[in-house]
Amino acid sequence: MNLLTRCLLFTLGLVLGAWAAAALAHGGEDHGPPATVNARPLLPRVTAHSDLFELVGVLEPGGRLLLWLDAAATNEPVAGATVEAEGAGINARAAEVSPGVYEIRLPQAPAAGQHPFTFTVQAGDDMDLLGAPLVVGKAEADAPAAAVAAGTGASAAWRAPAGWAALGAVVGAALMAALSALRQRRRPAIDTAGSAR
Repeated sequence: MNLLTRCLLFTLGLVLGAWAAAALAHGGEDHGPPATVNARPLLPRVTAHSDLFELVGVLEPGGRLLLWLDAAATNEPVAGATVEAEGAGINARAAEVSPGVYEIRLPQAPAAGQHPFTFTVQAGDDMDLLGAPLVVGKAEADAPAAAVAAGTGASAAWRAPAGWAALGAVVGAALMAALSALRQRRRPAIDTAGSAR
C-alpha cells in the first residue's frame, strides 16, 4: 500500500470518526432544523373590568367579536346577561352563544389602531358600564425575511456540523494528495540496473 492510499484511508477514518462523534454528541437532543415559529400576530382584543364584571373580547377574522363575561368576585361565567356594545361604528346587542360567551357581528373589520368601545352589561339586578379600547394591530407578513430568519435555503446545510466535516474532509484529502505528489517528485530516481556512473 503506497503512501497516498494510506493518507487517504487515514483521512477517511478521521472524517468518519469526527462525524460519528458529532452525531452522538449531546445524546437525546434534536440537532435537526429549528422549529418553525408561529409568527402570526395576536387577534385584536378588548379587555374591561369593574367591581361586578370582567369582559374580554376577541375580534376574529370576518368581523366576529366574541365576548367572554365573568363575575369579578367569583370568575364564573355570567349567563343570560344583556350585553350592548357601542364603538367602531356599531351600536349592537350581543347574542349569547354559550353560557358567558356573547357574539357581535361587525359590518366591517376596523382599521389598525385603538377603537374605543363602551359595553353596557345587565345581569339580573346588577348593571354596569364598561369602557375599553379594541386594539387592532397591523398585520405584517414578510415571508422571505421569515425564511431567512428560520435558516432555510441552500446555505443552511453548510451551517450544520456535517457540512463542515464534509468540507474539511475534501480539503484534507486534497492537501494530502498534493503533499504526496510533491514528495514523489523530490525523491531521487533509484538506479535498478545496477550500473555505476
